[in-house]
This record gives sequence, structure tokens and C-alpha cells, in this order.
Amino acid sequence: MKMAAGGRHFAFLGQELKTQLFFLEIVSYISAKKPNMKIGNLLSLKKGFAAYLVDRKTSLAIWLSAACIQGALLNFLFPYPDFFSDSYTYVADAIANLGFSYRPQGYPDYLVHLHKLLPSAGFAVFVQYLLFALSTLFCVSSCGYLFGLTKRQTNWLMAAVLLNPMLVITSNLVSSDSLFCSSTVLWFTSLLWIIKRTGFLNIAIHTLLLLICMHLRYTALFYFAISAITFLVSKGTKVLRVVGVVLSVSAIWGYVNWQETKTEDNFGVRMFSGFGNWQIANNALCYYKKLNVSDDDLPTTETKVLDFAVKRFIDTIYTEGHIGTQYMWDKRSPLKRYVARRCRLENQKYFPEWIKCSEDIGEYGRILIKSDPMAYIKYFMAPNFKNFMVPDLEAIEDYNIYHLTAPDNCKVWYNLDTNVLTPRYQGLEKRMMAVFPYLNCALNVFNIIFIFYFLLQNWKTRKLLRKDILGLFCAWTAFYFGFMAFSVASAYIVFRYLEIIFVLGVIIPVVLYSHSYKSRWPAAIQKE
Repeated sequence: MKMAAGGRHFAFLGQELKTQLFFLEIVSYISAKKPNMKIGNLLSLKKGFAAYLVDRKTSLAIWLSAACIQGALLNFLFPYPDFFSDSYTYVADAIANLGFSYRPQGYPDYLVHLHKLLPSAGFAVFVQYLLFALSTLFCVSSCGYLFGLTKRQTNWLMAAVLLNPMLVITSNLVSSDSLFCSSTVLWFTSLLWIIKRTGFLNIAIHTLLLLICMHLRYTALFYFAISAITFLVSKGTKVLRVVGVVLSVSAIWGYVNWQETKTEDNFGVRMFSGFGNWQIANNALCYYKKLNVSDDDLPTTETKVLDFAVKRFIDTIYTEGHIGTQYMWDKRSPLKRYVARRCRLENQKYFPEWIKCSEDIGEYGRILIKSDPMAYIKYFMAPNFKNFMVPDLEAIEDYNIYHLTAPDNCKVWYNLDTNVLTPRYQGLEKRMMAVFPYLNCALNVFNIIFIFYFLLQNWKTRKLLRKDILGLFCAWTAFYFGFMAFSVASAYIVFRYLEIIFVLGVIIPVVLYSHSYKSRWPAAIQKE
């Protein structure tokens, strides 16, 4: 018995000696490789997030002040919010407040709620800018806290994202783009917390943010898949991971079902999105002359009538090799003419008929695409990928470029002192924005290269990667390529749709790169 006790005593001493030697190995490694790094950083997660923010309150206050100064400068240079054709549609939808509009209802709802607080367009875009600044601060701070970024790294990230004039200019646009970008940043940040600390509260917040993104823009249709991937690679228990996946899928399914029921109750047609149906047909008509469509390919009378209208009027706006949204909004469009004809025949107002006709229009578009899927890839998706890399500035090419004169309903609703909206310096926005399509291309190329670099760099030592870093890499890779594929396949891309890349496409690679060298550490160091 004494021998056994002595053996256990020596085994304990041996284990303690190994522990001390291992700790010295960590200290020596960090001292050699990262001389300015404190050992306390390894234990940063022992502090709470509130304590982390308090510890960095000075730097956060400085960056928030810098954002306020930047916003004030913007307001001086561009004294009115930036309006374009979509803006006036959103405002008209908010004034009518019917619960339905051509586009997703989230942004008109936002305008209605803000108008109740203060009937000012300037207030609406101020809140957009504030949400952008706060979502960015929260995302960078969360990355610093959860993944141990240094103060220098977080400050550089704050500067790169907060002090970007493009993101400030887009927040001044009366459109859903900035609000959707901020909501997506918050949604993705919630995924970071789930990767690190899966809990019921995090799952509930994440589900709410997922629904907000979906209500603002249907680009979020694929977000549930990213959520599911993230839950599967997170550190949570099996029960929490299953709950997270189920709630993410259920949130999107429930929203789609609710929207279909709502449309059926109001218009007698069960569908998710009239806008989506029009978009499908528009995309197909962009290369219609490359197809050989006959009546035998069309199963219904409505699709045959549509095709007759297309054949007759396609030349009024068809441009060889050009893709866009002209078949959705141009009054000369065959689709628009079809709806106008139905309005006359049924003595119906335009918007209800627009909704009802979208069912036939969507079916027609899907038939054209299915008849030759390779043509869709070649003549729509390939040119649209070029737009993803170097997009058209469109509405933000210049300040109030499309409508320098605001409609009367917009002027009255927002109490504008004039309906002539001009900047303090003509052409300033155009000069500021000229370089950004090329910066967008550079940022996309960087992210694509970085993703493959990170994969190859850490492939041999992938088992040594911390699980949270591997989870972050999987989440970002799935989101980036999912966002690219969905954008390229679904709609003509313009610059304002790609704001997210200028935020998350800067922050996440820095977080991943800051940990890439750690794959060379001893395996036990990877454990928390």
C-alpha cells in the first residue's frame, strides 16, 4: 500500500513538473515570437464583455467621436439626404402604409416608425448612420474580446471601416442598403458569439436578427444555411446546436409562409414575393434574343400571351449584351405592357394587378431559364459576376443624380424647405466615389486569395487549429461565397448592394490572419 501511495505521489510530482515546463514553454514561445504580447491576453475571456468595453472606454469614445465628426462633415457637404427613384417609391409606400409594397416591406416600416418620432428625412438617415457606426463598433469589439485582438489591431480595424467615406455616403441614401448592411453585420457578429459561447440567449438574439435581415431584403434567404453551418461547428452542446439549426430554418420558413398567407389574404394569390417573380423574368429577358422560344414550350395561355408581348415589344428597350433591371421598371417593357393590358381588361388598379400578374410573369421567366440553363449562366451570371467585381455606382455615382427635384408628397411628408436638393459642392460625391469600384475589386480579390491561402497554410496543421478559429473560417467562407453566388445569380448587381464586403470583408480576414501563426504552436496551447 505504501509503495502504491509513493508511486501516486511521484506521479503527481511528475505531472506538476510537466505542467510547469509546459507553462515555461508557452512563455518562451510568446517572448520569442510576440515580445509585446502579454500573457494576460490568453486569459482575456475570463473577463466579461462589459469589463472589456470599460477597459477600452477611451478608445471607443474617441472612435465614436470621430464617427460623429465625420457625420457632421457629411451633413455640411450634403445638406439633404440623397434620394433616387427607389427612395421615392419607399417614401410613397411609407405614406400609404398599406403593409405591402413593390419591394420587401422592412424599409417602408422603418420610415413609418422614424416618421412618428420625427418627420424628417435627415433624422431617418442619421439613425441609419448611427446604426452603421454602432454595429461596426460592436463587431470589432466582439472580435477583439472573443478572439484576443490587440488594441492596435482593433484600432486599425475601426479606422479602416468607420472612416470609410463610401459607407458614410451610402448611409445618407434613402434606401434599405445601409440598414441591411448594419443588420447583416450584427447578425454575423451574433454568429461569432455562437461560435465561442453557444447559449439560449445568443440563439434567441441571432434568430431575431435573422428575421430583421429577411424583412429588409430577400438577399437574406440564404442566411439560414450559414447559420446552420455555424451551429454545426460551434462549441455548444448537441442540444443547443440542434436548437440553433431548427430555429434558423424555422425562422426563414415561418417568414416565407407568413408572407405567402398575407399576400393570399389580400390579393387572392399565394406567393412569397411578386418582386422576386418580376426579377426572374427580367433576368431572362436580358438575353431573350439568344433563345429560341416557341408556343410549344409554353404551357399556359398567360405565358403564351406574355411571350407574344415580348416578341412584339422586346426591341423597344433591348440592348445587346447589356443586363439591368429595365424589364421591371421601364414603361416600354413588354412585362409592363402586359400588366397595363390586364388592368384595362379587368378594370383594376395597377399595384394589385402588378401583384397578381407576377405569378404568370414568374412562371414565364422560370420556363425561359429552364429551357436553356447554360444560356442563363453565360449571358446573365457571367456578366453579373463582372459587376460583382467592378460594380456600377448607379445611385451613388453622384448626389441626387436621378432626381434633383423631390416630388410634392415627399416634400410635404418630410417637411422639406425646398424640393430642389443640391449639394454644397457640385460633383463632389462623383469625385469621391470614382475609385471605389476598383477598391471593391481589390477587396474581393484579396478575400478570395486569403481564403485559399488560409486553407493551404493551415491544412497540414488543421488539427492544431483552435475550434473557434476553424468555426470562424468556415462561417466566413460559407457566407462570402454564398453571398457572391446568390448576388450573381439573383439580380443585377450595383455598388450599394456590396457594402457588406467593405465591413466584414475587412474585419474577418484580419481576425483569421492574426491567428494563422498559432497553428504552429504546440497542440495543448490551442486549448482554452
